[in-house]
Amino acid sequence: MAVAAKRDTKTAILDAAQKLMAEHGINGVSLRAIMNEAGANPAALHYHFGSRESLIEAILARHGRRNSERRRAIIEKKLAREITAEIRDVVDALVDPILQMLTEEGESGRRFVQFLARLQSDRTGIHSELEARNFADVRKGIGQMYAEACPHVPQKVKSLRITMAIDSMLQSLANADVMSNDWTEAHPGKGLTKFANSLKDFLVGGLSADVS
Repeated sequence: MAVAAKRDTKTAILDAAQKLMAEHGINGVSLRAIMNEAGANPAALHYHFGSRESLIEAILARHGRRNSERRRAIIEKKLAREITAEIRDVVDALVDPILQMLTEEGESGRRFVQFLARLQSDRTGIHSELEARNFADVRKGIGQMYAEACPHVPQKVKSLRITMAIDSMLQSLANADVMSNDWTEAHPGKGLTKFANSLKDFLVGGLSADVS
């Protein structure tokens, strides 16, 4: 029973931190507020996580590691083909892992996307540091596909556009009305698919546009 209680407290802290940070910003909510939301005492935070940074890393690990593994699989499959990558391949690699998570995990996945969107917009550096440390090959694979698909875009512009694409993807999915209604409809996922296709078309246009 003691083990289960600890696990429940840890999950409650993760859920509370994810919710409040998504609403108020990564540094816009106190650890005390997170513990109050979780119904846990301050000592539990230090016992399970030790610091704000470790807490954020744990939130990311719940979904983020799986998303990066899915993205890696997509990239490896695309690059293994004996044809030049197209810009749609880049967009699929960015968007499809998030869509799969949302389809499988519903509202829980949406809350995580909202957290990611806030983390991205706050530019704390934590997310990019974790990606660089654990998933450098994923970042490199995206860059390789983009270079093949759009040789007319300079490298510095490519880096900026990828950041803009990720911002647009996360903010669009986090705030889309369809996300809050889709799973209650007769055909769950249908609205999300339509929305995602429009989002992909938008990203394809932006990433492949001529440089002025």
